[in-house]
Amino acid sequence: MSLLAVNGLSKSFGGVKAARDVTFDVAAGQLVAMIGPNGAGKSTTFSMVGGQLKPDSGEVILDGRRITGAGPRRAWRAGIGRTFQVTATFASLTVAGNIQSALMSAHRRLLDPLTWAGPLYRDEAVALAARVGLADEVDRPVGELAYGDLKRVELALALAGTPRLLLMDEPTAGMAAHERVELMALVADIARSENVGVLFTEHDMESVFAHADHVLVLHQGAIIARGTPGEIRADARVRAVYLGTAA
Repeated sequence: MSLLAVNGLSKSFGGVKAARDVTFDVAAGQLVAMIGPNGAGKSTTFSMVGGQLKPDSGEVILDGRRITGAGPRRAWRAGIGRTFQVTATFASLTVAGNIQSALMSAHRRLLDPLTWAGPLYRDEAVALAARVGLADEVDRPVGELAYGDLKRVELALALAGTPRLLLMDEPTAGMAAHERVELMALVADIARSENVGVLFTEHDMESVFAHADHVLVLHQGAIIARGTPGEIRADARVRAVYLGTAA
């Protein structure tokens, strides 16, 4: 059984069909890339999987449990961690403080007036910081970090809930080439060593072809191709609508 099963998702905004009968699976430990030109329906599909949007039809099943339109909080509780194209962190808090806040949410302690005590979940936060390559930055304010390190903090926040599925929206956007390589290698290692499924959107084709196990290509709201990176690279229709017509 697949970790994530997406069946027939469709969504319209007025007369615009943003997603049309989108169907795919993600297995545990697998990296699946979702690519396509701007307006292809990637963000709409992503938001339906993550609970931000309720589909007009279709269903989202995570580990055998139907979570269609669950909302972001319930999706998080169900085992979905998410990163965003624009990082969302507390600039005045340290790396550890940011991760501790996510751990508080995961442990349902965020609204407890006593939860802001410094030691709470500190060891777990330090371990997560080290897991994403920030062992030397745990006590540094996030506002002082380079952009590539901010992306690592956001990954740690997503991992704080011990997710079974990671949704990553443009994880390498705005990063230098070497940072993109390092981050995606880290994500691939986490996916395989911890058996976490990863669904990510990405415009950097080097990252897609180097790390994805499976690629979905969307165009005008529908999946027009699916397969291994090699199969997608060789697909004439994909080259015509997205990768360019050069062989």
